[in-house]
Amino acid sequence: MSTADMTLFGCLVGFLLRTLNVAEVKDVILRLGFYERSFDRFTVTKLQNQVSAHYQNQFFKQIHVLVLGLDVLGNPLGIILGLAEGVESLFYEPYKGAIEGPLEFAEGMATGVLTLVGSTVGTAVGAVSRITSVLGKSLATLTFDDEYKDSRIRHRQPTANVVTDIAAGGKNVVMGFVHGVTGVVTKPVAGAARSGALGFVKGLGKGVIGLVAQPAGGIVDFASTSLDAVKRTATQEHIVRRVRYPRHVSHDGLVRPYIFHEAMGLYILNRLDNRRYTKTDTYIAHITCSDSPPSWLMATSKRILFVTEISIFGTYNIDWKMAYLDLQGMPVIMAEKQVIQILVKKSQGNSTFDTNRPSSKAIKYSNLKDACYFVDKVTNAMHSIGL
Repeated sequence: MSTADMTLFGCLVGFLLRTLNVAEVKDVILRLGFYERSFDRFTVTKLQNQVSAHYQNQFFKQIHVLVLGLDVLGNPLGIILGLAEGVESLFYEPYKGAIEGPLEFAEGMATGVLTLVGSTVGTAVGAVSRITSVLGKSLATLTFDDEYKDSRIRHRQPTANVVTDIAAGGKNVVMGFVHGVTGVVTKPVAGAARSGALGFVKGLGKGVIGLVAQPAGGIVDFASTSLDAVKRTATQEHIVRRVRYPRHVSHDGLVRPYIFHEAMGLYILNRLDNRRYTKTDTYIAHITCSDSPPSWLMATSKRILFVTEISIFGTYNIDWKMAYLDLQGMPVIMAEKQVIQILVKKSQGNSTFDTNRPSSKAIKYSNLKDACYFVDKVTNAMHSIGL
């Protein structure tokens, strides 16, 4: 085989490894013996060769650990370690309890049996979950759509509630079909807008592949998420979650005392439309408009949004939005009706009916103090951009 053929073969193997994710491993620990020499003299070259040979030898002695830790195989090493932990607990917990007394022995026996059953079920289900996770990641890679891959990673983040995880997985299945079908149209159009005819062809290819890969990936990810939730329940695994939202830092960069209200607003903004506004907008303010369903009127550095929470999925939906450039003056508080009135400029075109332009809004507020706070923040934001 010529050098060119070897290079081509290496590139092909590398592409397949990256696409199929067969080399992905988790929770694998390689234990390599250290290199030590005392009272010896070596040249630099000889020392380098000996160190290299030593660690290569140590690595190949541990290669079985790496292979058995592959997610594409279900991580057999993890299964073995999980079962070993369960068996150890079955014998150790009763022994530890017997030292203290009969009642403690019975409690230790119950704990040991529960741990063994949980480890057995959890490791078995976890193995299938890892395999389906690798398959889902491979399907996402085959779409060649970076936005879809980023969105998939965010939607797969586990929560503390098993029901919420399964519901979110079901939503991802539905959205996989929706995005797959709409992508056949939107991807070529977006590609043509960026790169002309070549972009159109690339977008068409992405759309056709996504038509199959995204729905299939959604189904596989749903299976993986559900199995992972079963595994966490069986093994009584607790997910460590942050106790408060990330701090909101204003555009001036100054770190001020933590304010929960602002931190919550920033959190909601960062979860809208797959983080669409994270890089373009800066959070300014928000007020609560309703508790059932939870909804907020939010202001950023460029627009006003009305956001509603979809409780069953733990996600946030934008009901409507208005750019400051489209507003006819500042928002006005109408105290007698308890609403904030937002007027939109009239269309400059000849058409009297423009579905793309937002209409004027009257938003009910909870109390006057919140309304004044919001309008003041919006007014300052509009002045800062010259309006």
